[in-house]
Amino acid sequence: MSAATLPKRADAVRNRERVVAAAAAVFAERGIEAGVPEIAARAGVGRATVYRSFPTKEHLIAAVVMVKLADLERRARERLDHPDPWQALVELVEDDANRQCVDRSLSTALHAGVAADLLAEARASMWSVLDRLMDRAKAQGTMRQDVTAADLRVLWLGVARVLTADGVADPAVWRRYCTLALGALRA
Repeated sequence: MSAATLPKRADAVRNRERVVAAAAAVFAERGIEAGVPEIAARAGVGRATVYRSFPTKEHLIAAVVMVKLADLERRARERLDHPDPWQALVELVEDDANRQCVDRSLSTALHAGVAADLLAEARASMWSVLDRLMDRAKAQGTMRQDVTAADLRVLWLGVARVLTADGVADPAVWRRYCTLALGALRA
């Protein structure tokens, strides 16, 4: 049995979870530019502990972004059975706007292309669920038939990128641009 296939000790698993939670909090507060020493201190571990689980800072950022993408996918999946798929999509994007206006780590990491190879599968899985929700809205007749997930990605992530770069933290501003972006998709 190789070292890669050995089960991790319970304390190592707990430390990894603490590091990811600390990194998520630090990145939300200070951006992905925050350093590993600050994250290690917040997690209550040494830097060596961080680097045992994450060989590079990029791997740590990827772990945090994967958690956020999985959460977005879960929230999208929960809305697949909503009786009004357009309203479900609106609620999902508005919820994302509310989250991103206080935590820009997801959009910053995705726009910067950080760990793109490590995140490819998580991104594809999340977009697959959004495609299904959008297909339901199209079938309902509330979304333009020519709209693709790529259109939503460009519109919404473009808005998030600009608002993040401009340092906009006002939820009302994020909701306004969310409404404008979604309006372009409405049938």
